[in-house]
Amino acid sequence: MSKPSSRRQFLGALTLVGAGVGINALAMRGLRMPLMAEPRHVKHEARHPEGDFPVFADGAFLIGTEGPSLAWRAFTPEPALRTQGVFHVTIDNVHPLAVLKHDGRGQIHDESIDGLKRTVQGEVTPDSELTLRWEVPFADSYRFAAIGDTGGGRELEWCLQRTHQLGAQFLLLLGDLYYEPGDDLSVIRHLANSPVPVYSALGNHDIVRGLDQNLLHWFERGVGPRNSTFHLGGIQFINLDTAADTIPWSGGMRGALLRQLPALEDNPGIREYVIFSHRPITDLRPIEGRPSDHSIENLGEGEWLREQLLRIGARTILNGHIHNTIERDDQGLYTYIAGEGLAHLDVVKSQGRVDWFGQPAEKSARILIGEVEPFEPVRYRWDMLNMPLEAHCSARLRADMAKEPGHFDTLLDHLQKVCTHGS
Repeated sequence: MSKPSSRRQFLGALTLVGAGVGINALAMRGLRMPLMAEPRHVKHEARHPEGDFPVFADGAFLIGTEGPSLAWRAFTPEPALRTQGVFHVTIDNVHPLAVLKHDGRGQIHDESIDGLKRTVQGEVTPDSELTLRWEVPFADSYRFAAIGDTGGGRELEWCLQRTHQLGAQFLLLLGDLYYEPGDDLSVIRHLANSPVPVYSALGNHDIVRGLDQNLLHWFERGVGPRNSTFHLGGIQFINLDTAADTIPWSGGMRGALLRQLPALEDNPGIREYVIFSHRPITDLRPIEGRPSDHSIENLGEGEWLREQLLRIGARTILNGHIHNTIERDDQGLYTYIAGEGLAHLDVVKSQGRVDWFGQPAEKSARILIGEVEPFEPVRYRWDMLNMPLEAHCSARLRADMAKEPGHFDTLLDHLQKVCTHGS
């Protein structure tokens, strides 16, 4: 029988080992500030509980089971689903022009297209696999748009429509879709009816804290992963989570993704990285015009992230968070801030005149456009967001206008009637 002291020493050592393992695991997973553990990654594989067929996804995540079907949402322009048996799948957020291809032994009985949603039924030869993959015809030459801070209401709906009007094949949303209760549901509704695919970064307002577990993880379960990447036509797009400070900086899914990215010269077929995230590394507004610091903080996390991006050869980053249109070279990383998704600067400029919105040339809110052509770097330009008055229905508007000099009561009262009538 061992002595009590020896037992205490053994238990103490065991406790230290357990603590060390826990600290190491926490460091790998990452801790986010304000204090919260980083949520787990979205699911990329599932088995239908009744149909008993499996699906493994590349570039899509599981939404859930919808009757006989396993439902997925794509976060890349050219997703793939690998399956077996008699299968029935739906996948949303796929461009209407994308063409379904398949590899393996089996057959597709039917594919139906409803906007951005595809429904596919088929059967795989026993003991075989079939890969369904969607290819877009514009892979080498295309246009995309980027904007952030839309909220989840009519402003978001307009940004989706405006992206389509401008001839873009997809939209990069730069975070902050959730500003008020109910935005989680309205975001999902607007994305489901979007005329173009959408790939979204997580914003600081999208981290909903509370006891409701469904609301806590609404973004990952309905919009997309917080860290992801896809490539199209020699351009690799990298979605990084900067919504909250991370400890350690290299921890969590963001750190894992950055460690997987090779230097640009060692990445065959890729000529340029395009980073998109929510909070910028640097607040690019003039110091005297800065009402608050809207950059990544955490005692050097921003500098660390810039170093990591420059190390792999990234030279461009797209951000939101600051409700303005700004671009500037930030120590080697050219930064575009496209945060006018609410277009409140237009309302400020109107000085409360309802008729002012009939003069598009006077508007100032902008949306960022990227043009991709073979063998060329991405060319960027700003275009008018041109948001109509009736789209300004965010509950934030009245509070924002209370901070501005001018008389907005007549305009706000008019909007209250318009927005209430159209809700």
